[in-house]
Amino acid sequence: MFARKLAQQLARPSGMAGRLLGNAMDVVNRKPLALAVDMLAPAPGETILDAGCGTGAAMAAMLARARCHVTGVDASETMLAAARRKLGAQAVCMNVPLEDLPFADASFDAVLALNVLYFNDAENRMLRSLRRVLRPGGRLVAYVTDRGSMAGWSFTREGLHRLYDAGALQEALAASGFACEGGKVHEVPITRSVRGLFACAQR
Repeated sequence: MFARKLAQQLARPSGMAGRLLGNAMDVVNRKPLALAVDMLAPAPGETILDAGCGTGAAMAAMLARARCHVTGVDASETMLAAARRKLGAQAVCMNVPLEDLPFADASFDAVLALNVLYFNDAENRMLRSLRRVLRPGGRLVAYVTDRGSMAGWSFTREGLHRLYDAGALQEALAASGFACEGGKVHEVPITRSVRGLFACAQR
């Protein structure tokens, strides 16, 4: 029962439990977030979409790096409320489905997808939607925890998370029309027992 509730909260945080989980995830994700923002390398004037923006921590990090224009989208109003409190008018925060983004084609220079592709379905609708809103040549930086690290976590057996190894992540990106920079996904140690997967791909 606990594993099921945790899986549901991770998919769409809500209420007090969701707020606490969001704060905990910000701590756990400090290293992946910093590395992902480094890979994305936001530049002044760019329009950037934070897909699954959570509490807005990544948007705050991007805005600290460059005078860019950031939009955060998330399925959780609890997370968006936290992001709005953190960022105020510095960012646009929207509760919209990532599989059906309400933006015109080629709206963004870059997309950050940090710990959200677990909810990309078998048809890769989320990735295809993210590709559609990228301008030609625009870049996507994605991070997920490696399947081998997550396999022992009880909530992953509830069927709500899609797990990846490096090959599976690269295949999902290629099937969605992305070209991976350097032709591969990068495996990076996050802690002694957790390995992460980073991909920098282009439309």
